[in-house]
Amino acid sequence: MTHLLHIDSSARGEGSASRRLSAAYVQAWQARNPHGTVSYRDLAVDTPGFVSPEWITGVFGPAEAATEETKAAVAASEALIRELEDADVLVLGVPMYNFGVPATFKAWIDQVVMGGRTFAFGDNGPEGLLKGKKAVVLRASGSDFDNPAFAPMDFHAPYIRGVLGWIGITDVEFIAVNGYTPEQVEVAIQEAAKAITAHADTASLAA
Repeated sequence: MTHLLHIDSSARGEGSASRRLSAAYVQAWQARNPHGTVSYRDLAVDTPGFVSPEWITGVFGPAEAATEETKAAVAASEALIRELEDADVLVLGVPMYNFGVPATFKAWIDQVVMGGRTFAFGDNGPEGLLKGKKAVVLRASGSDFDNPAFAPMDFHAPYIRGVLGWIGITDVEFIAVNGYTPEQVEVAIQEAAKAITAHADTASLAA
């Protein structure tokens, strides 16, 4: 049975374009995968903890330094990693904030990128351990960062693609909307709906 992990990270509620897009994607995917399952995490509501001294001690040891606090910090990471391991498809609603990802999404990344769990170093160098998954990123921004004038300031898509690739998720596609006014955003969302339908079909066939 195919499983989809749906993650939102926008600080906005109903006014969030990335949330609208990610919800539309999940709906399209479910229509094509009626027996598939979906789990959901809202990083703006259930924000992962930031990397802390307790987390560092829990992950890197030494074992004799373990406390209830360090064990709890690592257990929180393990829960997020298991969600990733269980997923075949990732649907990530990630708006652009100040040319990068929201702090909530970065906190999630810092919790799930863990040596020995989601990547490892072998004889041939680093290797991602979460291979065989597909990811679609629903991205919202004011400006169009496909425009050469803005592209040098895009630290969003390259970061997401790079960090997911580091843990083995190399099949990553972005569906973006941009605009400053509600009218611009609405037009962009309607256009994005076509890409959502096409990608949901592809994800269904590959699952």
